Amino acid sequence: MSQFLKIFISSIILCLFVFSTAKLSAQKEQPNIIFIFADDWGYGDLGSYGATEVATPNIDKLAAKGIKFTQFHTTSGVCSPSRASVLTGKFPAENRVHGHFATEEKNIKRGMPNWLDETLPVYLPKMMQKAGYTTAHFGKWHLGGGGFPNGDTLAPPPKQYGYDETRVWNGNGPTWKGDQHFPTTRYMDNDTLWVHNSSRLAIDETIDFWKRNQENDKPLFINLWLKDPHTPLWPTDEQRAPYKDFSEDKETYYAVLTDADYHIGRLLDFLEKINAEENTLVLFSSDNGPAGWGPSKTAGSTGGLKGRKVDIFQGGVNVPFIAYQKGKTPIGKTDSTSLLSAVDLLPTFCELANIDLPKNYQLDGESFAGVFTGKKIKRTKPLFWDWRFSRNNTETHWAAGAVRFGDWKLLIDNKGTRKELYQIVIDPFEKHNLAKVKIEKTEELSMMLIAWQKQLPQ
Repeated sequence: MSQFLKIFISSIILCLFVFSTAKLSAQKEQPNIIFIFADDWGYGDLGSYGATEVATPNIDKLAAKGIKFTQFHTTSGVCSPSRASVLTGKFPAENRVHGHFATEEKNIKRGMPNWLDETLPVYLPKMMQKAGYTTAHFGKWHLGGGGFPNGDTLAPPPKQYGYDETRVWNGNGPTWKGDQHFPTTRYMDNDTLWVHNSSRLAIDETIDFWKRNQENDKPLFINLWLKDPHTPLWPTDEQRAPYKDFSEDKETYYAVLTDADYHIGRLLDFLEKINAEENTLVLFSSDNGPAGWGPSKTAGSTGGLKGRKVDIFQGGVNVPFIAYQKGKTPIGKTDSTSLLSAVDLLPTFCELANIDLPKNYQLDGESFAGVFTGKKIKRTKPLFWDWRFSRNNTETHWAAGAVRFGDWKLLIDNKGTRKELYQIVIDPFEKHNLAKVKIEKTEELSMMLIAWQKQLPQ
């Protein structure tokens, strides 16, 4: 063999070695990700966000060890649209998800499909699979399926969207009956035993999944989407005990929050015990603000923000967001300047997973991965909200569309005649309508919102 050939072969081998080492190093840097998404948990329903009556020590500890954000937004005031954005990186109206998935009759009336289109080119869990992750979804789904009255039994099971393992409610596929595994879809809301235990069961499933996969040398991605504190709320006497001196609504609502917090604490303790905190990013948030009915009507808190669930004012869409990864996230920091959205989670998780999105996929969100290490980001894309079921007889339900760009947020009614403009950074409670004062800004944002609405599918 000639000297030249020897040198050439050695160079090829060296290049392959360097490439393999770099690839392995990148894979090792991929964090495990657990995204805890609560259901109707209000901005003011945590001690770390100002609550003084309800006890949420474990989530508060997560915030104390990590970083919390005050300007994180969902893309809707209700669950299905908000959740659709997490999986697609698109505003929900662009996939005709305008309200929660329900019966076929209701979906047709709302101009919606019966489930989130499973043929879309990009889904968050599929991207994570491509990046080498083992993926799971435990808890609420509500993107199609679940049986009457929650959804079409013909809807694709969540696994088709890119999960290796699932166990859900409000969706098709394996679930629970009482506190036991059940192999197929079933209606859950009248299952008292399951309602008592839903947070425990979803977190038990998460811990078990982790134990079974931790030796696989692959990072884990888990969507842990809780029911609580969504109705029905039927806490046990034991769960109610700490709140016996409160009103009935507060006793019920707080008992559910504290129980969910307790089981989240079990998961956090498990991660600490197995020394997984340094390579695991844990996130906590909520799909929208607290409901305006049931016990949460009087007990659920927006922290003073205007509106509640179903509204696109801040109380409906500005929710808690907490991140913790030992040695990565700043300790005990509050970020009140970074403007973030659930539509950003897909590109953010993909950046953390070291995987590029298809070049022809037009994202509505943008990655904010840098904020987890304490960096400030300046958003370049606007945020849009679309709500088609407004009722003009109430103070906050009239808004049919909204846009947030920079420090400003504009809301308009479905005729485009009523407009409210707020400088959110100095008026987070939306008290001072500047639409007739800042006329140029009102027109600028109006045109931006109208242009977006015109390109939505009908």
